[in-house]
Amino acid sequence: MSAASKWGKRAGGALDAAAKASGSLPILLAEGITVGYRPGEPVLREVFLHLERGKVLAVIGPNGAGKTTLFRALSGELPLLDGRVRLTIEGEFPGSRQDLHRLSPRRRALYVTRVLQSEQPAWPVPVADYVEAGLFASEGWFRRDAAGAGRVVAASLERMGIAGLARRLVTELSGGEFRRVVIARALAQDPDILLLDEPTADLDMAHQLETLSTLRELARSGKAVAFSVHDLNLAAMIADEVVLIAEGRIAAQGKPAEVLTPEVIRAAYGARVIVEPHPSGAVPHIILDPEWLRAK
Repeated sequence: MSAASKWGKRAGGALDAAAKASGSLPILLAEGITVGYRPGEPVLREVFLHLERGKVLAVIGPNGAGKTTLFRALSGELPLLDGRVRLTIEGEFPGSRQDLHRLSPRRRALYVTRVLQSEQPAWPVPVADYVEAGLFASEGWFRRDAAGAGRVVAASLERMGIAGLARRLVTELSGGEFRRVVIARALAQDPDILLLDEPTADLDMAHQLETLSTLRELARSGKAVAFSVHDLNLAAMIADEVVLIAEGRIAAQGKPAEVLTPEVIRAAYGARVIVEPHPSGAVPHIILDPEWLRAK
């Protein structure tokens, strides 16, 4: 076992003890994971983080920092170079921790779903059928209750404000409309953990806020929600905790006010900003402050 794996085991044990003391256990725990696409070329190194039911985690960082790679690792899609990701499975195995990467893809899909940033519709199928595909993990193709499936799909479309698109072909949708379809499919899947890669991309301001509100509702219903985002103000408004990834590692982690400071942002992004309290709530508000604007 490598040094990172040994440290991950100790760190995970300490986290478990602290969580038990507070009456809550993380549902997903990354213990010192190192991830990459080629041996000896890690994209992320020794990442420790956890996801809890009822909480929203925002993952931020410059382009190419490894946000999508992190979500691919946390979903079990991308093999690890080191460390491990453990999943708390309830019900059938109450309180047990399973190595996520040892579960079959379909079994993982019962607990974790990842909404891709770059997904594009490949076939001209109706929106409702596209969303219904989210039921495969729990029901398969041949054991489905058609009426029950229809109710789940209708509720998911309604939740994302796209019930009127049910019979439209996915290939006829705008980018923003298709983003909401993909999220609706994740809602139909009904996992414990949602990993959303840039869920507000391509959305106008009103639909960004609607989507963020849906993520908060999902967390309040007992889901663990993590999403990546470039707009730091959106992260500040919704997240209970923010993780900043830079240069292949977690550069900062904590509550929005602890991470979203001028010093931390400038070190990670190379951008000068002003951070002030949001006028409508106790969250930081980030304002770009470029030199050329000052000169102007």
